[in-house]
Amino acid sequence: MVTRNTLIALCLLMFASLNWAHEPNLHWDNLSPEQKTILEPAKPDWEKLTQMQRTRLINAARHYPSLTPEEQARFRARIPEWTRLPKEQREEARKNYKTYRALPPEKKEAVKSHWQAVQPPPAPAQ
Repeated sequence: MVTRNTLIALCLLMFASLNWAHEPNLHWDNLSPEQKTILEPAKPDWEKLTQMQRTRLINAARHYPSLTPEEQARFRARIPEWTRLPKEQREEARKNYKTYRALPPEKKEAVKSHWQAVQPPPAPAQ
């Protein structure tokens, strides 16, 4: 005899499988032309990324038009490095960013100044 809990569990499994089947297809060919342009630096690694990584990059691309030209350039330059980072390092970076965002403005400025001071100079243009 099938118990009520078993029926509930089966219904939940069926519902979950239906949702999984309707999850948006995040393959490169299914991105919009605008998304492809913004996320072009990630194209070589796109099929190796997890669904979560792809979703996060697509969400980040939504905010791209509102960034300053300097922020846009930084975003595009950092995508390849970010997509190749191990999961633990990406999580650590997110944690550090949340900590930074919670700082008062004067502490943020101090962190930013220190960070800029320890960065190597940019390579000369070729």
